[in-house]
Amino acid sequence: MIFDLEDSVPTSEKERARECVSRVVRSDPNTAGCEIHVRVNRGDAGYDRADLEAAVVSAVAGIRLPKVESSEDVQKADQVISDLESERGLSPGSVRVYPTIESASAVLASSDIAGACDRIDALVFGPADFAVSVGVYQPSFESALVGRSMLVLASSAAGLGRPIDGAFLDLDDSDLLRQHCDRVCELGFGGKSAIHPRQVSVINQAFTPSPPDIERARNVLEIADSDTSVGVVEGAYIDAPVIAQARAIVEFSERIESREG
Repeated sequence: MIFDLEDSVPTSEKERARECVSRVVRSDPNTAGCEIHVRVNRGDAGYDRADLEAAVVSAVAGIRLPKVESSEDVQKADQVISDLESERGLSPGSVRVYPTIESASAVLASSDIAGACDRIDALVFGPADFAVSVGVYQPSFESALVGRSMLVLASSAAGLGRPIDGAFLDLDDSDLLRQHCDRVCELGFGGKSAIHPRQVSVINQAFTPSPPDIERARNVLEIADSDTSVGVVEGAYIDAPVIAQARAIVEFSERIESREG
């Protein structure tokens, strides 16, 4: 559950929004098992100190850093967050960060950004701002294909979780939303932001392994003698990479079941 202090808030309402978020996250809110994240504002001198002060509390699991351009951007925010954790008695590194890549220059620097600090969980792709940065006036999935793929490679090389795709803005086209989810999932993304509750079920279905996929993965693991085994399952050749993929599917499905429980 992301509390947004950035683009969805008019400039005249920034201070009031910050006060509202600060009050809510300090009141031990009932979030039905959701992690709380806060998306902060970026100014010319870096990320808004007042936003970070409002967000770095025990109830907040993550900070969304928009418009990251370099590893230095993340490191400056990391230092402020570390200072606030220390001042407030929070465990070092307990508040995670999610840098959002929204420009051509940021995509090209994504490998450096991914390794900027130890508190990064995943990179986030911002397709709308990315389209503006590369001069695409009628964005399509293909126009951002390379940008998304580079985030997948940077994330994997840095040992991060799979990247998160940005929000789909058309609330009425659930079919196209599902298509976008399926395609970014195939690229290696692990999730997608939602901007309305009606999108959540579509996104969850797209990124959750299907029952047949889970069953096949379990079958692969059951007959595999070791990580280097070779054989055939349901007519398909399996070897170590296939076994590793099966293990990842089973572990991911178990994590989902645990969260739902």
